Amino acid sequence: MARPSLSRTLDSIAAQDYEDLQLVLVAASGPGHPEPPTRCGRHRLSFVPAAHRLTRPQASNAGLDASDGSWIGFLDDDDDFLPGHVSGLMAERSTAPAAGVIHSLARYVLADGNVKQSGQPFSLMQLFERNIGALSAMVIRQDAARRCRFDESFDILEDWDFVLQLARVTQFHFVPRASVECAAESGDSGAGLGTNQDETRFTDAMSRLFVKWASMRDALIDQVQALLQEASQLAQRGDFAGALARCDDALRVSPNDPWALNLMGMIHRAAGRLPDACAVQELAVAVRPQDADLVYNLALLCRDQGDLAAAARHCARALALSPDHPRARALAPTLPATYQ
Repeated sequence: MARPSLSRTLDSIAAQDYEDLQLVLVAASGPGHPEPPTRCGRHRLSFVPAAHRLTRPQASNAGLDASDGSWIGFLDDDDDFLPGHVSGLMAERSTAPAAGVIHSLARYVLADGNVKQSGQPFSLMQLFERNIGALSAMVIRQDAARRCRFDESFDILEDWDFVLQLARVTQFHFVPRASVECAAESGDSGAGLGTNQDETRFTDAMSRLFVKWASMRDALIDQVQALLQEASQLAQRGDFAGALARCDDALRVSPNDPWALNLMGMIHRAAGRLPDACAVQELAVAVRPQDADLVYNLALLCRDQGDLAAAARHCARALALSPDHPRARALAPTLPATYQ
């Protein structure tokens, strides 16, 4: 958009230590965009002019078409890559060779200086409810990116829709560190925070996105619920191995499904495997952090394992999310108040 922040954004790319980068700069603001230099530090720069102002998805598609890298990323001209963003994510390829998307956390800086962090491990079921993080915090393998297209009927949330498309064609790998910094209140999309928050516009776009993906979401819910119902019945009969196998089946069709993880945690607890129970319950909370029931179950497992400090923290978190949560209210007085 040829904003004054562009020079800072370009500096953050120039400082990247990954050896072979191509920067594609799309003139989303239209024909008046100043022509940039051919280099961004030691990295090559390709300029994509435009005869008219482009919408967000139009600009993203133009950049996608013009890129020739084996991996592709996106960055708005008021956001920054933190040092080591590209090399850090690309180094994870050997850890997750099947993943076509490698993603990290993003720091959202508010006008008053406060910082919020965004991002989480991938969960297909949760992706139907909310995006898993910033598109700028992802690198996408070219073959996966080119099987998708930014939906130009959306004026905002086109990035969320694009990530849903990616979820149909490839696996995701999460890196739990912040590598991108975003100006949360910059721009006028209405999909940001603070002054860049338009609830009506956002809700309308989200409603249209939900309608677009409803059939796929509903089919997934039906498939997962059937598997988890069978798992629960097997667990009630004491067949913990069979129950865990059904949970694994659910996780294959719905990666990191919080309900499958939660049930798996409870099955491990019933079988006396508390470390395994805590591990899967922590992941369930990571992908669905605002669910008081899941957080309470983690508190319960931490208590059972003897970690009363962690149990107290998670119980307090469950009550912060749902002050009238009956089981959390009953558990809280039994835990050390010092840690709450």
